[in-house]
Amino acid sequence: MKNITKLVSIGSFIACTFVGQIANAQFAPNASEPTEITADKAEYEGNRTILTGGVDVRQGETRILADKMIITMPQGGSLTDSDFEKIIAEGHFYYITPEQTVRGEKGVYTKATNSFEVTKNVILKQKDGNIITGDRLIYNLANNHAKVVGNCKGRKCGANGRVRILIKNSKSVALGGTG
Repeated sequence: MKNITKLVSIGSFIACTFVGQIANAQFAPNASEPTEITADKAEYEGNRTILTGGVDVRQGETRILADKMIITMPQGGSLTDSDFEKIIAEGHFYYITPEQTVRGEKGVYTKATNSFEVTKNVILKQKDGNIITGDRLIYNLANNHAKVVGNCKGRKCGANGRVRILIKNSKSVALGGTG
């Protein structure tokens, strides 16, 4: 039970790091560094900025990668003043820091509910080798609740579609084993 609690804490840390930092439009630990966004194409449609084609957002050693990113702002808001309502990153979504990687097909942060959700083939991998997989990661900053959900329930599913947790043995990591 102690290890499962640790993994929930790890998932909470990952989610808190991702959402908390994007919510301030500064998603790297050193928020004083500039944010660089590259994409094949950027379109501005009223209150939306749509970035497509190999979207790569970097601040320091932190990166968000996706095929497409849509940033929705309230009327009169802009990217420069970090006034946004929702960020949707779709297709080959990655959130990468030196400590962890979160992968899925889609990542959505909603400012109004102070929550983020990563969906489809979610993999959370920590620097120490611990891995949690599922179909959906949901994190609510308002109540600090993190949840990983599979798309199949019960042992009849086997390993397919269920949440899987791999806890690396600290001795095997230290010795370079596969644990």
